[in-house]
Amino acid sequence: MADDVVASGNGRVPRSWDDDDSAALLKDWRQRTAAASEAHYKLASGLRGKNLMLGIPVVIFASIVGTSVFGTLAAPNAVIHPAFKIAVGLISVAAAILAALQTFLRFGERAEKHVVAADWYAAVRRDIDQLLALSPKERGTPKSCFDRLRKQMSKVGQHSPEIGDRLWKDMAEKYGVDDLRKRPLAAPARTTYSPADPSDATVPIEQRC
Repeated sequence: MADDVVASGNGRVPRSWDDDDSAALLKDWRQRTAAASEAHYKLASGLRGKNLMLGIPVVIFASIVGTSVFGTLAAPNAVIHPAFKIAVGLISVAAAILAALQTFLRFGERAEKHVVAADWYAAVRRDIDQLLALSPKERGTPKSCFDRLRKQMSKVGQHSPEIGDRLWKDMAEKYGVDDLRKRPLAAPARTTYSPADPSDATVPIEQRC
């Protein structure tokens, strides 16, 4: 993802804030981080919905099975119709399958990763907004600011899950990002997820530059 977000910044870095390219580059990066942030929020919302779609039936089915077993124990001499036993067995199997799918697909965990990425991209966007609001004298040198912003966006991309072609293209069109052919890159493969460090994402822009 980071390679696409900073793609337009791989060329000449403006030497002065009076250069028209400096404002254009900052605004372009601002739009890229905004697009990435909204995309991650959308993915997180969708994954949470899927998690509920699996989780709610699991709770309902487990409650039905538990109530049925309790009723059987309360009346051990009662005659239980075979159809009832079959129904309870099927519900129990369905609950087990849905619970296994919920664990395997990790919708909740994946949603949390997208929220972290979205929050971090939003923090970088706010830093750029603040930089745009400052006077040229308060910003520091362009090279220092652009280098730090690029490193920050690259760091976010390395810790972010994949957005995907279709959603990124929609967000890029919405925010006016011009390189629609490029695909957001997935985070490097790893066994454990290292959450974004909030302290990195919320450092005031004056300290960055």
